[in-house]
Amino acid sequence: MNELFKLFKAMCLGLIIIIGFAYIAYIDFFKARGFIPSYLVMIPSVLVWRFFWRGLVGEYIKPQREKVLIFQNGDAIDNYDKFNVVEKIKLDKLNFDDSKDILNNQKIDGIIIESNGNRNTDILNIISRFADTEYEIYVSPKLYPMVYQYFLVQKVPDSPFLKVVFHPLSNWDRFLKRVMDIVLAVFSLCILSPILMIISLFIKVDTPGPVLYKQKRLGFRGKEFLLYKFRSMISDAEKHTGPVWALKNDKRITRIGGILRPFRLDEIPQLFNVLKGDMSFVGPRPERPAFVAQLRKKIPLYTLRLNAHPGITGLAQVKHAYDRSVEDVKKKLEYDLEYINNMTLRLDLKIFLKTILTVLKKEGAH
Repeated sequence: MNELFKLFKAMCLGLIIIIGFAYIAYIDFFKARGFIPSYLVMIPSVLVWRFFWRGLVGEYIKPQREKVLIFQNGDAIDNYDKFNVVEKIKLDKLNFDDSKDILNNQKIDGIIIESNGNRNTDILNIISRFADTEYEIYVSPKLYPMVYQYFLVQKVPDSPFLKVVFHPLSNWDRFLKRVMDIVLAVFSLCILSPILMIISLFIKVDTPGPVLYKQKRLGFRGKEFLLYKFRSMISDAEKHTGPVWALKNDKRITRIGGILRPFRLDEIPQLFNVLKGDMSFVGPRPERPAFVAQLRKKIPLYTLRLNAHPGITGLAQVKHAYDRSVEDVKKKLEYDLEYINNMTLRLDLKIFLKTILTVLKKEGAH
């Protein structure tokens, strides 16, 4: 399916280039006899040839084995036929920084975690630490019960290992999700533009300070970006406290902020984040780097949230209130991982509609 999608993109890109060249050179290809029929014949011909070539390669040419780094805890497994093992590291001697240097320097494709079934917390930490990278992660049989509990997995053919899957959407579904995000963001901005101007005016009149509030957040695979919101608190609200969670009846909230926040109107500017590709309409809420650094130490699987683009809304937002404690974060993490492991465009639509009801009821806002 992924290869079909790549072929489709390549042929569409080729057609766009041809049309662009024709426009510049004043050539009307569409009126030229045989152009459209020949292009229609070419598409299935390329597909047939690609599948024939794939079959030929698969039959007579062995695919290149993945280069892997092995983390061991207990007895080793001898069946590494699918992999090219570069180095083995004992878990009790593991240094994440050194391991990442090896991965980068050796151009490793992935890691294998072999375990006797003990030290599961350490195993979860390893998976979590490498989850926001592009490396493949494989686990040995004694870890099957644990990974089944927390992750999606795929069986590796002719191998005892399971591959941990962090993103269930195919490339085509990701493409559709991105297209839907752009269309919805543009449509929403056009419809809400009068409201944007009115809110901006009220904020400017209410208290001194900028209309928009910009804050660093962590997005897909830990990439930092600036999140936009309407300012709902006094300027320099964290000048004396540093990064802190908002509280119920927070005294830092302005009069206009008290109106905006219950209806989530302060989050409308995040539509620009969606257009930029920093965020999606639906996904885990993006968190601040300072909080991520703290929470990843307290909650082993916390960084798994970074395996999806953050969203303006999400399953955790419609199921749970704002974060006020680590226990709140743990509960919302369960919803975030449930969303990531079951992500579909249909689920996105359900969450989007549920968000509208949540906002109208003013649930979970302060």
